[in-house]
Order: sequence, then structure tokens, then C-alpha cells
Amino acid sequence: MPPTIKAQQINNSVIDLNRIPHVKVKKFLRDYNITHAQEFSRLISTCYDPNDTTYYTHKKVFEFNHPINQVWHAYKTIDPARAWNGNMIHFGLQYSRADHSIIYIGDNTSAGLQAGQVLILNLKLAGGAVQLCVGHEIKEVNEAEKFIKICYLENAASQGSQFIRLTSTPQGTRVTHDSYYKSNSWLRDRILYPGLHTKALKEFHGNVGKFITSR
Repeated sequence: MPPTIKAQQINNSVIDLNRIPHVKVKKFLRDYNITHAQEFSRLISTCYDPNDTTYYTHKKVFEFNHPINQVWHAYKTIDPARAWNGNMIHFGLQYSRADHSIIYIGDNTSAGLQAGQVLILNLKLAGGAVQLCVGHEIKEVNEAEKFIKICYLENAASQGSQFIRLTSTPQGTRVTHDSYYKSNSWLRDRILYPGLHTKALKEFHGNVGKFITSR
């Protein structure tokens, strides 16, 4: 395996397309004219508005046989390239608004999950025949309440937010993943999104579970 590299900082902020294996992620960067890390700051995320009744809802619950502090630590510290990696979801790169750093696949980072991180992911659908690029922003990491809020980037196919909440149970920890979403397509919202989103969540939370047991 190639040696790991620290996340590139603002003084070396040119986006290295050679380190991004996904065509759709590269197209996303071209479409938004992002060639340097600082240019990610132009991207805006749009979050769920509780006063808007047009959102659809989606809920999945995951159970872990581990104490809540251990599970919470795993969600906060898992490498994003490991968390967002499966048959369907694939890590593209991550940008941090805090220091304009970029993380690629293979980078060694100890930053952990933080508000202001923008994740660019590649989705493979229909066995890879269809590929899409999606963007999320981590908006809140609430230590006291064991709570994570994620919002979709502006101009994405879907708008809204995802909420990850951890609660203690007699067996360990329950992780509830609530999503509030909408788009301009009834077919996408009612037919496509629920099943595809469920698959993506199973991969993501499953990766966190494997991370816990591997430590």
C-alpha cells in the first residue's frame, strides 16, 4: 500500500485530480470550477426546515452491543474513506471549512468528525451502470447529546438533513438515523430514494460497526 499522507493544508491547496478515482467526482469539481481547496467555501448547504411540511421522512435504527461512549467515539474518529466505502457508496474527498484542508483516499488524518466538513461521495447504482456524485456537510457534532447533523449541499438532487442520534440501551447503544428530504421529482422521492438511502445507510453504519470490533 502507498504511504499515508497528511491532509493537504491551505499552503498546498491545489486539488490533486490524480488522487480522485471517480469520474463523477471530478466532473463535480469541474462543474463548480473548484481547482483549489479554498474554492470549496463557495458551496452552501441547505438544511431541513421544520416549518416546511413538504419534506419526506426516512428512519433506520441500528443496534450495537457496545457502550454508548465507545460507539460515539467510533463515529467521531473513523477515517471518512473507511466510513463511506461499500458496494454503493465510495469516498471521493473531504474539505474542511475550518482550515481549508483536503483529505483524499489514503490520507492519514486525526482530525475526527467536525462541523464544517464537506464530504463528496460517489454512488454506484444499477451495478455500476449509473454513477452519481453527492455532497454532504457536517453541520453539528453535539458531544453532550451524542448527536450528528448532516445537510445536503445546495443544488443537489435532494434537499434536507440527516440526523444521527445515539441512545443507551440495556444491550448497548441504539443509533437512530432520521432523514428529511425532498426534491423536484415524485419518482425520486417516493420510489427511488427510500430503497437506495437504506442501502447507503446500511453500508455506512455497518462500516462503523466493523471499525468498533476491529479495535
